[in-house]
Amino acid sequence: MLKTRLLLPLAMLLAGAAAQGDEAAAPPAVLRGAIASEAVTPHVFSGDLRQLPLARDWRPGDAIREIPRRRTSKGLEGLVPLPERIHLDPLVQRQIDAEGLLTDPDFGIPLLNFNSQGFSGASPPDPSGDVGGDFFLQTVNDGIVGGKFVVYDKNTGAVLAGPIAIQTLGAGDCDSGLGDAIVLYDKMAERWLLTEFSGVANSLCVYVSQTSNPITGGWFAYEFSTPNFPDYPKYAVWSDAYYVGANENAPSLIALDRSRMLAGLSATSQRFTAPDLSAFGFQMIAPIDHDGTLAPPAGEPGLFIRHNDDEAHSTPDVAGQDALQLFEFRVDWATPANSSLTGPISIPMAEISSNFCGFTTFSCIPQPGTSNLDPLREVVMNKPTYRNRRGTQIVVGSLPTNVAASPSGTTNAGVRWFELRKTVGGYGLRQQGTIASPPCTGVCDYPQRWMSSTVMDAAGGIASVYNFASDTTHHPGLRYSGRLDGDPFGTMPQGEHLMVAGVASNGGFRYGDYNQLNLDDGDGCTFFYTGEWNPASSWSTRTASFQFETCVTGGPVFANGFESGNTGAWSSTVP
Repeated sequence: MLKTRLLLPLAMLLAGAAAQGDEAAAPPAVLRGAIASEAVTPHVFSGDLRQLPLARDWRPGDAIREIPRRRTSKGLEGLVPLPERIHLDPLVQRQIDAEGLLTDPDFGIPLLNFNSQGFSGASPPDPSGDVGGDFFLQTVNDGIVGGKFVVYDKNTGAVLAGPIAIQTLGAGDCDSGLGDAIVLYDKMAERWLLTEFSGVANSLCVYVSQTSNPITGGWFAYEFSTPNFPDYPKYAVWSDAYYVGANENAPSLIALDRSRMLAGLSATSQRFTAPDLSAFGFQMIAPIDHDGTLAPPAGEPGLFIRHNDDEAHSTPDVAGQDALQLFEFRVDWATPANSSLTGPISIPMAEISSNFCGFTTFSCIPQPGTSNLDPLREVVMNKPTYRNRRGTQIVVGSLPTNVAASPSGTTNAGVRWFELRKTVGGYGLRQQGTIASPPCTGVCDYPQRWMSSTVMDAAGGIASVYNFASDTTHHPGLRYSGRLDGDPFGTMPQGEHLMVAGVASNGGFRYGDYNQLNLDDGDGCTFFYTGEWNPASSWSTRTASFQFETCVTGGPVFANGFESGNTGAWSSTVP
């Protein structure tokens, strides 16, 4: 029975493929021969983070710095979106019908839930965080030093080190950071990855911890140059590389030599670019990050993903043409000419709408009494994740969709989440769903859900955290939803739970530009999240952890570093 549930019903997939016609049938392009960089020798930091100077707190009267907007130097002339059909998201009602099926009430009770780094004179904060060993690391933008980070005790939330300017670990052009920081925990190596971009050069500043202890173990600091400014860089851990997606003059897909970086040796990068989509003024193809204790099978390529909305990006306007697009990066470190990028590989999905007050404005999500907020329409949100669940390869993620899009400009922002699974023919859509307010008539004050982050635990449960606001009632706060592996397909029926309620509207329209949900692979069950919310007109960040009790009591155990079966929610056979 489990094997019959790997993909959506065949008729649904065939209908989507038929609607796409020749575009779906066309084989993906294959680019060969990556552009390789010169070898980069790392700067070595061997000190104790607690001995470094603390980043100074922002004070009233200090300048407020806007982090560079997501943009492309390519103009939008001639890129004319198709007329938007009046439509309602076809998956919203399925979610509404499943509400009330709550079977894991402890899911709604956070284990930790505390205010982390607060307003620092930068807009937006770009909060990122990950968990590993005994630690939780969080990064935000800072108006003076670019990016900064704090090391927390993952069990208590106590500050163990920081806030510290990331640039204090670097050298060269990376001793002047600009922000857009990301932190990831490389479970396969038990190391930390900490990043930002340079404030004085087109460079990615990448720091790899020398041990699993980020405070006392030391860091290797690398500076990788790019031809253009690497705006909005996102990172992912994979077996053969650290993969990066960035917004240059075209979407860039970059591989960093992980094995040499872990050893503190000189390392190179390899780079491809992919075609732009029309309508959007900003392009970034998100790399898919590895979760779990079981590595991808040998030879599996690095994965990147974006979404394609037919009204915005393609013709003709045909129902069922919307899709996820995968890209496969196969890197050959010895011979870059053998490296390849395959894609886009199109996976049909239910109708989405990227039309949030048009396709380029930064101001659309309503909040009480002041300017609207950035909808973050352009990307699969940070961070799409991969899990090898004892031979079953799974990708989960989410993106924003306007579930009540119409030419009149109505905005009802919702979270479209998805689960892909790989079979003999490649990745297919196992399930998808939309978390959103139900349709209304007349004057609507839709609660908006946007800027999500979605992750699967080791027992197959999926959680999604997102911002929540509305026209007149709700200031920007944070909520989360989830599903157990056996719940009805395409639904998150384990309740929508409050993480923190906003108490003021944000003072500007920049919001995010991202947040981050992760899983603690130490137990395979505990989700850790960090994101932006508003206790005042100046932002703050919130960090919280939570779990499905059924994962803890009946789910996975770990042996020899690999996930293995146990009684209860996780079957001992491959699903």
